[in-house]
Amino acid sequence: MGNLQIVTDSTADLPEDVVKEYGIKVVPLSVNFGDQQYIDGVNLTAKEFYEKLRQEPKIPTTSQPAPGQFADVYRKAVEAGRKVLSIHISSKLSGTYQAASLAAEMVGKEHITVVDSVSVSLGLGMQVIAAAKNSHTLETARQAALDAKKQLGLLFLVDTLEYMEKNGRIGRAASLLGSLLQIKPVLTFTDGTVDVTEKVRGSRRAYRRLLEIFKERVGGTAVDVAVVHGGVEAEAKELIQEVQGLAECAQIYLNYISPVVGSHGGPGILGLIWKPASI
Repeated sequence: MGNLQIVTDSTADLPEDVVKEYGIKVVPLSVNFGDQQYIDGVNLTAKEFYEKLRQEPKIPTTSQPAPGQFADVYRKAVEAGRKVLSIHISSKLSGTYQAASLAAEMVGKEHITVVDSVSVSLGLGMQVIAAAKNSHTLETARQAALDAKKQLGLLFLVDTLEYMEKNGRIGRAASLLGSLLQIKPVLTFTDGTVDVTEKVRGSRRAYRRLLEIFKERVGGTAVDVAVVHGGVEAEAKELIQEVQGLAECAQIYLNYISPVVGSHGGPGILGLIWKPASI
């Protein structure tokens, strides 16, 4: 990593081998089932979380890291003579970006750049990876993350909008509430919040439409692809096979959606994320 430390949060859904390869620091968020608090990826794995989520009658709540958690990470990096690039979940979904920004002021803003990804899951993670691959200087890393952000594609399907509605994270998709039960939207992110790409009748049709939209948007461009899921690994692997038949995939990532993001999307969520492989 040289003179630059890349920092993100646990909603980036980065595979563990990527975290280790680039020496990325991941600050965890928390999930609360009633009065029981779990630290994302520390004392609750994603697999355990989705099993628990299907059994629990109440939807869990989530909480961002305290500024002090970021400050500890930043301070160690700065004391080691490094600059810090800290990239985080959309500020419209979580207070994590604000907590990181406050920590940067506490430690010294001249050493630390905090970026709002306006995305989530490996939509955030792809920006972090782009920065890590171009971490010669703070500016080259920041620019690579920005380039990835501008050209990122993200589509996802949910079993139900119930979780996003109850957690207040539904964004522009709120117009779907009260729709016929068979409507299965293809969702995306616009300006950092959930938005509707298309309304489709039936789960299988929504799945096929997601693939069609992906093919239309990618064209002949070689892409890095990520498939993320909420406890439906078989479906996620099927989606990867489909995508490989539609586009030239330079790099493929597969991972669970983190417990914090899964608390808002619910079990069964399936996401497809991509960016040009050249970034």
